[in-house]
Amino acid sequence: MTRYAPMQYVELFHLLFLDQLGRKLDKRSYALKGGCNLRFYMKSIRYSEDMDIDIQSITKDKLRDTVVSILKSKPFTQILQIHGIVIARWSEPKQTETTQRWKVGLSISDTSISLPTKIEFSRRGFKGKTVFEPVDPEIVKIYRLSPIMANHYDSHTAYEQKVEALITRSTPQSRDIFDLNLLLNAGVDRNISSTRLKNRLKEAESKVMSITFDVFKSQVLSYLHPDYQRQYDSPSVWDDIVLKVVEALNEAAP
Repeated sequence: MTRYAPMQYVELFHLLFLDQLGRKLDKRSYALKGGCNLRFYMKSIRYSEDMDIDIQSITKDKLRDTVVSILKSKPFTQILQIHGIVIARWSEPKQTETTQRWKVGLSISDTSISLPTKIEFSRRGFKGKTVFEPVDPEIVKIYRLSPIMANHYDSHTAYEQKVEALITRSTPQSRDIFDLNLLLNAGVDRNISSTRLKNRLKEAESKVMSITFDVFKSQVLSYLHPDYQRQYDSPSVWDDIVLKVVEALNEAAP
C-alpha cells in the first residue's frame, strides 16, 4: 500500500468523495470552489483542509440523503480502505436551507494519525463562470485513480471569489493572499467585474498588508508540499507575495 503525507490522505478522500457525488447527482448542479478548485484544476501547490461546493436545483433533504448515503455506503468504505483510509466518525453540524456542512474524522490504517476535514455546500446560486472538465490528470495519477469529472469555477471567477473572501471574512486569512498570488502568477485577468467589490478594494489592500509572515507560516506553510515548504519559509518571499497582490488590487481599483 502506498503511503502518503497526511494532507495527501485528506486530498485523496476529497477526490474519492467528489467522484461518488458525481455518480449520484447531476454534476452540473454543483460547482467546486475554494482551495480544492485551485488545487484540482489550477496547479495550486497548497493542499486544502476542507472542500467547499456551491449547489443549486438540489433540495436540502435530497442533498442530505445523498451525502449520508455516500458516507455510509459499503462500496465507498471499501474504496477508502484500499487506500488506507477509514472514516472514524462524521457529523452534520449545520443543515440549513443555505448551508449544509459535514465534519469527517479520518484515520489512516496502521497509524495513530487522525485527520479532520469538512465538506460544505452553499445554496446561494452560482457566482461566475463554471467549467465541466476532468480533474488535473497529474493529481489523479499520484493516487492511481481513474479520471474524475466535475463542474468548477474558472480561474477569473476563482480570483474574484478570493478577493471577496479577503474583504468579507471577519479575520483575513493568509491562504487567500497566497491563492491570489498563485492565480496572478498563472496570468489570471486581474480586472474585477463586480462594482461592489471594486468599491472595497482599498479595504482589501489594507487587509493584505496586515498579514505578517508569522501568520502565513502558522496558517499555510504546513499545507504546502514538503518540496515547497523550504522555498516559501522566508519573510522576503512573503513580502514579495503581499506586494504583488496589493499592486494587482490597486490596478483594479476604480
